[in-house]
Amino acid sequence: MRELLDQFATEYVTDMERQLDNGIGQRNIQNPVLFLFLGDKSLDALQAVCLMNEQKWHNSEAVLYIHAYEKETWEHPLLHGFRLPGPDSDKRKMRSSLYEYFARDESILMELNKTMKQASVRVAEMGKQFTSFQQVNLAVVTRADDPANVLLPELTLVLKSYLAELFKNVSMDLYVLLQERGGEEFGFSAALGVSFLEELNRYQQRDYSYHADLLVTSDLVKLPVEHDRAPLFSLVYLLSDKNEHGMFLEAGMRENYELISHLVLLQNKGAEVNSSDSFSKVQFVRNMTGSREEATFASAGLSKVKRPTHAIALTVLSAVYDTYRERLKQGAIPDKSSVRERLGLMSHDLQRQIRLVFPDESKRDEMGGLMTSGVSYKELAPMTLREAEQALFEGSSQSFFETNLVRPVYQRLEDLLREESLASIIQEEIVGDPRYGLYAAYQITSEQSSVGHLLNELRVGIRETSRELELARAELEEIYQQRVDRQEIRVGGLFTRDKERVRAFVRHLFDLLYGKKLEILEGEIILRILQERERQVGEIHRQIGRQIEQLEELQKQLREHAQRSIREAADYLGKNIEDYYGSLVREAIGAMETQRGADFYLESRYIGTDSLQLYNGVAGLIERLCRFCRTEILPRPAFALPFDADLLARANVAAAYENRAVLTRDDLFRDLAFALEERAAVHIEVFHFLQKHRYEEKYLFADTSNDFVQFVLHLDEGNRSYKQGCIHEDRKSGIEKLNLMGGFGMEDLMYYRNNKKYHTSYQDNGFSFAAEERMNRHETKKD
Repeated sequence: MRELLDQFATEYVTDMERQLDNGIGQRNIQNPVLFLFLGDKSLDALQAVCLMNEQKWHNSEAVLYIHAYEKETWEHPLLHGFRLPGPDSDKRKMRSSLYEYFARDESILMELNKTMKQASVRVAEMGKQFTSFQQVNLAVVTRADDPANVLLPELTLVLKSYLAELFKNVSMDLYVLLQERGGEEFGFSAALGVSFLEELNRYQQRDYSYHADLLVTSDLVKLPVEHDRAPLFSLVYLLSDKNEHGMFLEAGMRENYELISHLVLLQNKGAEVNSSDSFSKVQFVRNMTGSREEATFASAGLSKVKRPTHAIALTVLSAVYDTYRERLKQGAIPDKSSVRERLGLMSHDLQRQIRLVFPDESKRDEMGGLMTSGVSYKELAPMTLREAEQALFEGSSQSFFETNLVRPVYQRLEDLLREESLASIIQEEIVGDPRYGLYAAYQITSEQSSVGHLLNELRVGIRETSRELELARAELEEIYQQRVDRQEIRVGGLFTRDKERVRAFVRHLFDLLYGKKLEILEGEIILRILQERERQVGEIHRQIGRQIEQLEELQKQLREHAQRSIREAADYLGKNIEDYYGSLVREAIGAMETQRGADFYLESRYIGTDSLQLYNGVAGLIERLCRFCRTEILPRPAFALPFDADLLARANVAAAYENRAVLTRDDLFRDLAFALEERAAVHIEVFHFLQKHRYEEKYLFADTSNDFVQFVLHLDEGNRSYKQGCIHEDRKSGIEKLNLMGGFGMEDLMYYRNNKKYHTSYQDNGFSFAAEERMNRHETKKD
């Protein structure tokens, strides 16, 4: 059931967001983008970012990805893979040995050039997918504790060189993922991370230079790559699984993957408001760096507010079911005569059934053809009728009666009882009738029923039939005790032959004895029908009882699913969902009842009652409820408000229920703005980070005409210490807020401060992390 409910809610969420967002669900990026994911530990990030981009970027099919990996990668049509040399198995020199293998193996360098050249050309070939082709953005992603990032300068500069042949400007940004939750190798992992951060701190110095012959043609001719007196990357984002308050993120690294997608989008999609609101990476870097000589870094945080459509869908479904179930409980109870008539328990119904199972008269007439033993009438005269029957037929008459009349009658009766099951009759005549329904059926089949008296009526019939049968059997016994010579039989005169006297007696005997036996058989059949009906009524009552329990359990589960979904929404998003949408459901159904009649939703084309089959549980009912909500309730305008209008309406409905002051629009918007800001805390923890070095920019991804967005854009206007902007998107299902913060140095980083001791201790114990050859030969400072 949970899968069915989640499917219903998910489909509604998709439809509602498509409707509210006016088909804008995806975004265009303006410049070509190429992602480079470095190391095996970046595989999860690669898959997540790629899938997010495919879902949210309209021209995502023109965005390429490169994965430089050691052991494991991913198959994707937009992905180019480059296999790195395997590091040394000895952890003491794992990181440094990776660089040494790379530097010595010419075949690896050849393969690197081939991969980077192919990827660069392919990016250029997709230029028509972008509005601007002057610049390409290279987004490099790596985990700080991945040994493969020891090759970061080599891979990025080779790729940049080939991109520079095709684009006027190549912008390189680095996204470093810091995992602070301790794993099994927390000490070694921390040492690796610190080693990389120290290298990164060097790469981002203003006078950083690099020179090496890394470009290789197909003829093995080598060319140099050069980077002269500038930070290696335009901008470096450090993204931890902790926020700036030192709290671990609930979704761990997944929130960082989503941040990467948003940050790349921000840098490749300008705001459509005015120039002061747009994002400029050059200005952001200048403002966060200032006049400081040391390397500076940035981080970011993302929060979202979306209409809680999933919770709304389940709440509406639960409210519709509450109304439906309450209507079922209000079904009328048919009177006694109506029950008997509807269920085929009238006397004429019993007579019809008797006629169906009893043979015609010819079968009994066949008994007259039975052979007699030859006993004379004179010998029969002093006998009782029982003795006479035995003397004449020696048991063959009773055997004929059992075989040709009694057994076929009972066989036909069993067939009839199966064909005319009381359960199917109750289903059709009571449960399926909107005037009565399941709860009425439960009442009339109850032992304690004081209205329908079904069981009482059946038991009265059983007692009366049983009493009549006792009388009939006693009469039969009396008949058997009568003497033959006391019978009134017309046998002719004195000269009538003995055989004719015997034949006349046999006819009289059969009419008298077997006429009574047929009367008794008819009573037994009626008793069998009534007893079977009594048994069925008890079974039906138990089955209906179980189904009513299922209906009550369904109500409980629907409420629990709805409330769980409400709880999963943030506090400020789940406010008053049950009260507000419960009232909307009642209003909607009330309006439809006025138009279509009070019982319209009990018709089979809506929810109906035919899904309440006695022996089929409530599975069909859930499907009917979902369909009814999707077609009759949720499409109404009151259920399709934009997120801010919906939120305000739900906030105000509290006054009717709790008699408290109505929440004003500004109060609600202020609370919502505060919640968005709080949840957009940047994903890095810094120590004694001075305010003069902290530079912030905050951007909304939203419809700029939205009242809430305008409220936020003008909130604290003139007093704010940060830049505020909006990336316009014609969406009404929600908004997103992206906070940027930069200006801190490596020494400000709590990750670095906390883990430096591990790096030092590992080095003291013989572990080598740095690429010494590169530091000595390729990374130089020119005078």
